[in-house]
Amino acid sequence: MPSAMPRRCRSLALCGVALVACTYILSSAFVAPAPWRVGASRAETSVAMQAGGEYTGFVPDMQRRTLMNLVVVAATAVPTLVLLGAFAYYFYPNVGGGGGGATVC
Repeated sequence: MPSAMPRRCRSLALCGVALVACTYILSSAFVAPAPWRVGASRAETSVAMQAGGEYTGFVPDMQRRTLMNLVVVAATAVPTLVLLGAFAYYFYPNVGGGGGGATVC
């Protein structure tokens, strides 16, 4: 009977190759293809570089900052409280309070 070691090594290598292939496919799954232009002029490239997300000097006032903080807290509180409630319900389930007495075996 042949040894199981070469067979296991072969299956591990195949799993590794499949994992690398899936990682490569998933890494480029939701990325738009880049437009390939051979000769972009210098003016077009400088406009593209300037269109980045530079600091524009806008700072929201205290009222907007407070509103944004309240929105963030409310948006994170809902799923957090749902998860905490489910966690508590798992450890403290409803207990029946009936007066049925003993159960005959």
